[in-house]
Amino acid sequence: MRNRLAITSGLAGALVLAVVGTGTAPAAAEEQQQGTYGRMMLVLDSSGSMKEPAGGGTTKIQAAKQALDTVIDDLPESADVGMRVFGAKVFGRKQKGACQDTQLVVEPGTGNRDDLRSAVSGYKPYGETPIPIALERAAEDIGAEGKRSIVLVSDGESTCGDPCPAAQALADKGIDLQIDVVGLSVSGKARKQLECIAEKGNGTYYDADDAEGIGESISGASQRALRPFEFTGTPVKGTPDAADAPTVKTGQYLDTIQTRGARYYRFERTAPGTTVHFGLIFEGESEDLVSNLNAQMSVENESGDLTQCRRAVVQSTTHGDGSRLIFGSTHSADTDPEAPCNTADALFFDTESGGKDTGAIAGKQVQLMVYEEPPVSAAALDALPAQPDPPTWTDLTPGEPTAGMIPGSAIANAPIVEDGTYSFDINPGENQVIGVPVGWGQHLQAQFDARLTDEIRKEWGVGAGIELDVIGPLGGQATIDVRTDAPESWCRPGLLQNCPDAWRTGTLSNVVAYRNRFDYADAAASTGLPGVHYVRVQYQLDENFNVPYTLTIKTVGEDGEGEPDYEKVSGLTAPTADLNLNAADGAEAAEGSGGSDGSDEGEAGSASGADASAKSEHGSDTLKLVAGIGGTGLGIAALAAAAVLLIRRRRA
Repeated sequence: MRNRLAITSGLAGALVLAVVGTGTAPAAAEEQQQGTYGRMMLVLDSSGSMKEPAGGGTTKIQAAKQALDTVIDDLPESADVGMRVFGAKVFGRKQKGACQDTQLVVEPGTGNRDDLRSAVSGYKPYGETPIPIALERAAEDIGAEGKRSIVLVSDGESTCGDPCPAAQALADKGIDLQIDVVGLSVSGKARKQLECIAEKGNGTYYDADDAEGIGESISGASQRALRPFEFTGTPVKGTPDAADAPTVKTGQYLDTIQTRGARYYRFERTAPGTTVHFGLIFEGESEDLVSNLNAQMSVENESGDLTQCRRAVVQSTTHGDGSRLIFGSTHSADTDPEAPCNTADALFFDTESGGKDTGAIAGKQVQLMVYEEPPVSAAALDALPAQPDPPTWTDLTPGEPTAGMIPGSAIANAPIVEDGTYSFDINPGENQVIGVPVGWGQHLQAQFDARLTDEIRKEWGVGAGIELDVIGPLGGQATIDVRTDAPESWCRPGLLQNCPDAWRTGTLSNVVAYRNRFDYADAAASTGLPGVHYVRVQYQLDENFNVPYTLTIKTVGEDGEGEPDYEKVSGLTAPTADLNLNAADGAEAAEGSGGSDGSDEGEAGSASGADASAKSEHGSDTLKLVAGIGGTGLGIAALAAAAVLLIRRRRA
């Protein structure tokens, strides 16, 4: 994909997001680590043309150095970052060694901040532009394990052959490496060459035309390329025996998936008649076995055994390559007000494998979400309208898209948005998630539009590999599959020949209604509660090809229709459209999105009674920072201040 941005203010933000947005700070003793940082190698052009003006009264290399200096002091110490330059030692292209002129000036590591500062100070324009060898050596620098990213910053055409085959060769090795490219005031053949590097390297190309945005160009791509699946919550350890289960309250928790059997948790009701909701989400891969993992809610019967209230299959709608979100939810509600599941003082929920090994998902970290909903009296329940019929699709017309927002990689870091059209781009194997508040009586529609260029047609072949679905507030599958009866404007799966100009598909959810929870179909039961719903876009194909697209969001219906009359219970908060139990640092709207706050100020949205939460290093604060960079044109000083604030807050 090509993005046109400005040159300086964003490299600072880029580096913060590329590393702050890729893992977790050293965990305190009581906290559980949530992920590991990706490794990033900066590959910087040191050719003579970097001394040319960048606009704003500075040169290209001065702009880059200024941005680099801004963030080095505040890089998390546990992030692996390195630096390589090319064109720094040999002056002329006919001189010996000109096409091998690349140096590793700082090895990727975590204790190298002084070395990075020194390298930035000595970074000067000098020689030629041997990009192919620089890419090859950079890939060697960061190894062959884990998520890795090369960020190539250059202002010209390679003087040592076409670098595109070098990028293709790296991609053909099958290593988990992404090459993102920033072209500094380039055009013609040079731009095409840099675009090709990004395309073949499974990355994104960005134009940077002046001294206002080199960081904007790098920030989004680096964050998406390096950050792992994100979690948030208080560490907890479920037990194979319900009698020994830890007690949890409303909030978020982190555990790991057992190899076999069940893992139990206990919840003590605040008052009879409350509904307790339990959801979970984790990251899987294409080879993971997930069909034998279930989530269930139970109560203890008179004989001391557990009686099941409700059981749900933990699932993913993705069947192709790449990382995928695996999720499920259950609850305690029963149509009989006097049923034990509605009245028992304590409930137990568990994840269980049905007597089989959990396979590749064993040991994976899982985020658990728990919410206690105030009771609804029998009279108030009788007064509610009947369960609504599933909605039908209403045609959407995309508007002027909002750009600059970074979608989440999971629900914990998804930006919260309002109705509108948003522009993104997606790489193969990538999950992208945004959150949308959905209230009582409303349902959610999301429409995906991608322009079909000849290049995209060639890469996609007969199918797009694009999947959309809606995840409910507690992680339940909330998608209504409308593809078999899709609107005429949609492309039929696998039939690109029927789409002359654009690929269009979409997804929608059921109307949020209290009585939905009594339906045993997950797509209905997951919409028995208002709150932030999540639209997930997954690109399943393994072709190394970035796809730009727009996502049009529409909440249909009037918020509040069918809202129940809850009983007042001290310490419990009734759910609203803004209920969000998944955000890493409280749900906050991404600036520039026009979104609502998304946070729940009551106890229902907090990990009540829990110890310090193992917060994500790159949650909503990071997303606000990114959106602010793209939407408001922050200057370098303001960006630096924001980065410092972000780091200090997470160190506190």
